[in-house]
Amino acid sequence: MDVNAYITATGRFLPGEPVPNDEIEDYIGKVGRGSSDLKELILENCGIKTRHYAIDKQQNTVYSNARMAAEAVRAAAARAGLGPGDVELLAAATTMPDLMGPGHASMVHGELGYAPLEIITAHGICSSGMMALKNAYLQVAAGEKRTAISVASELASRGFKSSRYAEMTPIAEDGSLPMETAFLRYMLSDGAGAAVVQDRPRPDGVSLRIDWISLTSYANTEQACMYFGSKSNDCAKTWNDYPDAASAAADGAAFPRQKLALLPHLVNIGIIEAQRLIDAGKIDLERLDWFPAHYSSERMKELLIGEMKRADLHIAQEKWFSNLTRVGNIGSASIYIILDEMLNEGMIKPGETVVCMVPESGRFAISFMHLTAVAGDDTHA
Repeated sequence: MDVNAYITATGRFLPGEPVPNDEIEDYIGKVGRGSSDLKELILENCGIKTRHYAIDKQQNTVYSNARMAAEAVRAAAARAGLGPGDVELLAAATTMPDLMGPGHASMVHGELGYAPLEIITAHGICSSGMMALKNAYLQVAAGEKRTAISVASELASRGFKSSRYAEMTPIAEDGSLPMETAFLRYMLSDGAGAAVVQDRPRPDGVSLRIDWISLTSYANTEQACMYFGSKSNDCAKTWNDYPDAASAAADGAAFPRQKLALLPHLVNIGIIEAQRLIDAGKIDLERLDWFPAHYSSERMKELLIGEMKRADLHIAQEKWFSNLTRVGNIGSASIYIILDEMLNEGMIKPGETVVCMVPESGRFAISFMHLTAVAGDDTHA
């Protein structure tokens, strides 16, 4: 017997109050005059107006990564009417967990205090959230589980606070950071999103039937673009290869970097993958109602739209949806928080078709997810 899998509820956790652009350095601090001078240029291109931080203005951690994930899970579970013993699988994703071990899912489970259950930790950058969700989807669709929760969370601010760069050998005379590091300090923010995946739609409200999830890596042909733990994007020498942690920090090997010159490759990969799925009959642009997309900046969106038009892939502007400008770039959690807003604001109606896109610039991977909105027990919508 075929079993479908449905997103029956979502939840989010955004720490603290929204932080406007002019208060960013009140939280993460300043690292050289040149770094601060880049801020306006970076923010103008990304279009973000507010974001959330899990650290305070004294750069103390207020919420751990695991706690933010647990809060998002609790919000989603409450909306689905689930108790602590009702969840059979917890799939948790993040880029920078609180610990190198145990796995992030173990720490989230411990924070939740739920009954014994199966866990899966998905590690990566933006695509890790889709990795976790696909695991939950496949297990439910295969009949292995009836109820799963997938969660993605990010705590970027903790790694960007100015005190972390005190040991780094200055790149410029005023102690400023290179563009590839300064860029990410003003781009990334904190938060968590979760999705309940079940084998039947909720009896009330709108559920999203997961029709398929596609995730494709292009690491075989592409170099690392966004990377953590190496000074160079060839990643030949990692932070673990230094004599000690202080040496790695002093050489700048312990900090996140973005190879900006490679970012256009991500747009090209997005077009290639979209065309492949259209040619395979998996995406029908004529029947597409919503296109929720995770992208790092409004500038990147403009580039993507331009290239899609050149490739004769037309998606009307009103079908795109993102909350990037209001909640910031939360990496792997972004697509969950986008869907949470769309569902809980009543934007998605029964019968509508939703195609989500999540590109990752790590070493270039891209995910698409096809959803169909259903109401109540209308499993054949």
